Amino acid sequence: MKKSTTSKSHFEQINLALVYVQNHYESNITADDLAEASGYSIFHFHRIFKEIIGENVNDYIRNTRLEKASNLLLYNKHKTIEQISKDSGFSTATGFSASFKKKFKLTPKQWREGAYKGNTYDCDISMIEVNNSFQISEPTIINNDNIPMMYLRVYGYNDDISSIWSHMNAWCETIGIFSEPHRYIGLFHNHPSFSPYNTARYLACIETNESRNKNGKVGKCVIRKGKFAQFNFTCKHDELYKLMHLAYINWLPNSEYEVRNFPAYVEYKNPENLVTNGILECEFYMPVQLRF
Repeated sequence: MKKSTTSKSHFEQINLALVYVQNHYESNITADDLAEASGYSIFHFHRIFKEIIGENVNDYIRNTRLEKASNLLLYNKHKTIEQISKDSGFSTATGFSASFKKKFKLTPKQWREGAYKGNTYDCDISMIEVNNSFQISEPTIINNDNIPMMYLRVYGYNDDISSIWSHMNAWCETIGIFSEPHRYIGLFHNHPSFSPYNTARYLACIETNESRNKNGKVGKCVIRKGKFAQFNFTCKHDELYKLMHLAYINWLPNSEYEVRNFPAYVEYKNPENLVTNGILECEFYMPVQLRF
């Protein structure tokens, strides 16, 4: 059995690689780049990355790019598939199309045209269902500064994430973060428009300006500054996904904006309800830019 301190150190170092991928997915990332960012030899990096993340390095990079591209295909429809493949970090449109079909069972063109809605193709992905009782109001367009955060990475947007936030709360209390100004934020690397979303990546974050050391599974990252559409929601966590989905499919196409391919996030205004799976007061921030 590995020593807990060794395992803890590995999580800390691999977190550096994951943040690097998120910030540079559109460029030519190599395993050597990530090994250097993590402080490992290339041999040890491959082994430890697979052990912690559950997939190899190249698959992780490719899947991150494909997830980004799947968003752009739906919500930036004025851009060509070739442009989107380039914006998502693929060197050729042909390679992009082959990788996309292998992952989603659909070509980029079929995906853009909504083929996942029918049963014509062997695709196990479908849009989540939202009934007519869910409504959203017009957002406010704002410009946000960088937000420094400590985070706990989670795979899967669960309907009840109270245990995740209880764990994050306990860690923050231990190191004294709550004695300083802070905010509770959920960072969505892939907006949960599709079901199942049990493998999508979510970060449970505490915004803090305090200089805290990373600690095992808890890492550091920054939400980069930029323009956002801010929506106000009152809902339970499983309803939050549906309201976010409506913002993408109902508001965005009729606006003068398109998505920036950077994670959307939610600020939880009454975080005490996160640990009880109660009703949440949320501000949802969709990263946008003017459509040209």
